[in-house]
Amino acid sequence: MYSAESFQKVLVPKYYKSRNALIEDAFRALLNLKPGLKVEVAVELYLREDISLSKAAEIAGMDIESFKDLLKARGLKVSSYIGSKEEIEKELSLI
Repeated sequence: MYSAESFQKVLVPKYYKSRNALIEDAFRALLNLKPGLKVEVAVELYLREDISLSKAAEIAGMDIESFKDLLKARGLKVSSYIGSKEEIEKELSLI
């Protein structure tokens, strides 16, 4: 089998502007292929306090209450982390 490096050399710059663009597209495709990974990524990012509860629920494709229930079912604590200033401002602008 060919290495990821070989594919990258073919795909960048002919089909992608950068290596990062290729990686982002590959991750999007992976998460669409395996939707359960969206939940796992959302849970992990939330536990690390990298994202807010509402952003984690959005990534997981769930409403906030369902996401809270998922965390509780896994024996995980629902913290009071409300998100970064940018996340708060973005959510407020939606209101």
